[in-house]
Amino acid sequence: MNDYLSNNVKKEVDKIKIPEDKLDQAIENAIKRGKKKQRSLGKKVIYFSSAAVLLFGLLIGSAFVSPAMAKVISNIPYLGSIFQSEPISGLIFDELEEKGYKISGTGTSYSPHKIFLVTLEGSDGYYNEVKDEVKKTVREILKSKGYDAYSVEVTKVRKDDVLSNEEMKEKNIIENEVTKELKQKNYKFDMVQTDPTQKTIFINIVGSKKYYNSVQDDVEKMALEVADGNKYTGYKINVTRVTVKIRKPDKGGQITSTIAEGLMSKKEFKVTGVGYKSKPLSFIISTSILSSDPKAQALGTEIESMIVEFLKSEEISTILGKESYEIIVKSKDKKKINQ
Repeated sequence: MNDYLSNNVKKEVDKIKIPEDKLDQAIENAIKRGKKKQRSLGKKVIYFSSAAVLLFGLLIGSAFVSPAMAKVISNIPYLGSIFQSEPISGLIFDELEEKGYKISGTGTSYSPHKIFLVTLEGSDGYYNEVKDEVKKTVREILKSKGYDAYSVEVTKVRKDDVLSNEEMKEKNIIENEVTKELKQKNYKFDMVQTDPTQKTIFINIVGSKKYYNSVQDDVEKMALEVADGNKYTGYKINVTRVTVKIRKPDKGGQITSTIAEGLMSKKEFKVTGVGYKSKPLSFIISTSILSSDPKAQALGTEIESMIVEFLKSEEISTILGKESYEIIVKSKDKKKINQ
């Protein structure tokens, strides 16, 4: 947060009036949210001061913002403000959880329509009781961020996705016993998972391809014997060798999520997709406007200007360094509309 913003924030925080009996709770809640609101970009982590945490916590759906404060906030570049905050799905998850709702997950879907999704746990009765309240809360948070492109959908965890007590017991016994046997026989592995609904045991072997080939049949036979020995019959054994290489996020990957959230969340930008290429670094923005539309070029130029402003900010320019980049804004008919 730059010095200009910090000084003005401090001045405006002093003007915020909160009833004394609610001040302690407001600060406590804001700090709790603040502890969660860390955004990791590679090894870069941004923390807010407690005063800023309190301020931004109150800004979410609050009526405490003075005209002067609104002016201060408006001076933060749009994409920059998103970069400095928690992704919207995490923010909404935290807010709903703090309100005591039984949340299984939150997220966004962009095809065929832009939908913000919330999944609830619990009984049918609980779902029917709170779904409208949850939807209202999500809409208010989206509105406070200016995100008007989403409809909101609240669903319930399907019964098929929840194991019964007996299935959970079966899963735990098989996984524990197979793991114990694998260790006793000194097999190299990193995963044992059981799906009692599909009657499948998954085991991932660690090591060379030669080692995997030499133990695959023995591991499969052993796991089947363990399941049968515990009277859990009919299982299939899936022995795999999946290696995962953790690649350091490249520069484009570190910042594209912010551009995507900012542009795809507002109707006015008509953005349907955001991607990038590493070499050469290119940001590709897809829109729903036709190139023949008289407003197409102006929209393309506006989107490019916003991204350039964001990429030139102090924090992002530190990530990019001196690397050059290209911004391509495409129309629905795949033509470039930024000149």
